[in-house]
Amino acid sequence: MEEVTITQALSRRRTVRQFSRASISMASLERLIWAAQGATDDSGKRTAPSAHAMHPLRLFVVANHVEGLDKGLYEIDPLDLSVKPLMSSDLRVALRKASIGDPQWVTDAACIIAFCADMVSPSQAFADQKPYGLRGPRYVYLEAGAAAQNLQLQAVSEELGSVWVGGFDDEATAEILGLQAPVTPIILMCVGHAASEG
Repeated sequence: MEEVTITQALSRRRTVRQFSRASISMASLERLIWAAQGATDDSGKRTAPSAHAMHPLRLFVVANHVEGLDKGLYEIDPLDLSVKPLMSSDLRVALRKASIGDPQWVTDAACIIAFCADMVSPSQAFADQKPYGLRGPRYVYLEAGAAAQNLQLQAVSEELGSVWVGGFDDEATAEILGLQAPVTPIILMCVGHAASEG
């Protein structure tokens, strides 16, 4: 894998909406997950900033073409980033139907990394900050955006394409992913080899 500077990754980052059927390696998936939420030192600091180090994000992987993983839903352990199987069902069609505009890339991507978050704990932690009840969720969205951008830049380094899906039915998507309140979906990141590279 070619070493890519941050400047090169930023200049090469593009939205990719057409994916080939080529698989991505488990090592690539692990590096993508680390870029989004990995620990950077022994004190627990991570690759993306988190207000008061609350780390409310929870990552899930919907695998399609990932070497070493069967199709299905996997949970990412927030501490050691290990991949734990949750469901062997192929959820891609259901997620596509829950998305606005019926995006083909949801079913074509090698995997979907779902950025979800506990929205209640930050709301309570920052309740004394004006505007009341809004500051905590704002911090969560900022953290999710930073983590997602990190993942996209790592995808460039892995010679992979990616596209965000932010338009979806929240309740339907949460049900498909089996999320329990107060965890809610924020971003679905589709990742894979661009069709022209297939």
